[in-house]
Amino acid sequence: MSRTHRAAETDPAPRVASQRSPIGSQVEGMEAIRAVWERAGRPERSRPRPGPGPRRRPARLLPALLGTLVCACLLMFFAWVAAPALWMSMGHGHSGTVTVTECGGGFAPGCTGEFDTGDWTKELHLTGEVSAADVGTEREARATGPDAHSAYVGDRAGLILRWAGPMALYLACGFALVAASGATRLYERRGAAIGLCWTATGAVLAAALAFAW
Repeated sequence: MSRTHRAAETDPAPRVASQRSPIGSQVEGMEAIRAVWERAGRPERSRPRPGPGPRRRPARLLPALLGTLVCACLLMFFAWVAAPALWMSMGHGHSGTVTVTECGGGFAPGCTGEFDTGDWTKELHLTGEVSAADVGTEREARATGPDAHSAYVGDRAGLILRWAGPMALYLACGFALVAASGATRLYERRGAAIGLCWTATGAVLAAALAFAW
């Protein structure tokens, strides 16, 4: 037997590489893609929902009542100071002359005088540009009406300044009332509580304007 024939008998037959079915490879690819999408979506579903934010502690009752009382007193004071000047600067009032009869001493001296419009005469407290040097003299003045408690001496610019400052402080007290009452710290009906504070603020001003008419 020849050497070539003997080598052919001893050598094993060559192996044929296995070929994968194209349909099987497509199915496996789709399974891999599906597994990737499932893993990507799983953390999103398992992520815990954010809980509610920290609740604000409500204001204590005693400080809230005390702050509301203080703000209410300040509101009434500034409304009472601003109301007569506001009416007169809007054109409501009576003009006349006042005879300055007395001026007190001290840091903020107060003067009184006999106010005469020709129709009615009344002794009133005087505000504006009047001092002890004006005692015994006649000055032009204006008042809101026969029921007024004070008359203003001076020009219109000073009259506007007389109510602008108190009104600015009045609005500041309105914001302070909302904060001091604890309306912004309520868990429920917060908007209604804030609206109630501003309604009370407007009611105080309306009462002062009605009283100064």
